[in-house]
Amino acid sequence: MVKGKGRPRALRYASKATRTVIHRTASAAALIGPLEPGLQITGLTAGQFSAIDAMEHMVSELGPADVRISTWTTGIYDVERTRQIQMEGRIKNIRVLLDRGTFEKSPKFAGPLIEKLGVDAFRCLSVHAKVVIVSGKCGQAVMRSSMNLNKNLRTEQFDIDVDDKVTAFYTSWFDALWEQSARSQDNKAIIQAVYDRYIEASEEQKVKHTSPQQRPEQDVTVSLDEIEQLWT
Repeated sequence: MVKGKGRPRALRYASKATRTVIHRTASAAALIGPLEPGLQITGLTAGQFSAIDAMEHMVSELGPADVRISTWTTGIYDVERTRQIQMEGRIKNIRVLLDRGTFEKSPKFAGPLIEKLGVDAFRCLSVHAKVVIVSGKCGQAVMRSSMNLNKNLRTEQFDIDVDDKVTAFYTSWFDALWEQSARSQDNKAIIQAVYDRYIEASEEQKVKHTSPQQRPEQDVTVSLDEIEQLWT
C-alpha cells in the first residue's frame, strides 16, 4: 500500500488468478458469472450491457446490499431501473457521485434523476471515475470500468474484484469524496434547487399546454453559480 499524507492512494497486491472474459452479445450475468470470494475478473464487451446491468448482477449475487456508484453521466432509464431494484429490496441504500456537469446542463435532465432516488442519494463534484461498489450480505465486490450507467454500443472494458481489501480501499476513496463534496459546498441545497427549478419548469409547461396561446418551448438551464447565489 502506497500512502500519502492521510489516506492510501494506491493498493498493491501480489498477482492472483484472474478470470478473463470477452463477448460481443452475452448479458452481464452470463459473461460475469458467479462472484466467489477472492475472484478477480477482467473483461471486454461490445457495449451490449452497461454498468447498471453489471451492478444489478453484482447485487443479485451479493445482496441485499449497500451500493456506491461513481459515474460521469447516467440516463433517466438507468436511474429508474436502480429505483426498481431498490424497491424490490435488493438494494438497501444507494449513493451516487455524479459529475457536476449533470446538474449544470438543465433541470429538465437532472430533475427526473433526483425525482427517482431523492436529494440525499446524490452528490455533485468533478468526477470522471466509473466505479461500482457493492457491499452485501453475501460478500463485497468493486467494479472499475469504462462504462457509464447508461448503455453505449461501443467497446467497453471492466474489472471486478470480489475482495474485501480491494473493496475497502475503494469504499474509503468514495466516502472521502462524498464527505468532501458536502464540506466544499452545500450539495443538498444545490441539488434541491435544481429539482425545484425542474418542478417549476414542469408546471410552466403544463400551463402552456392548457393555454390557447402556445409559445415555443425552451429548455430551462441553470448554472451552479446561479444556484449558489440563491443560498448565500
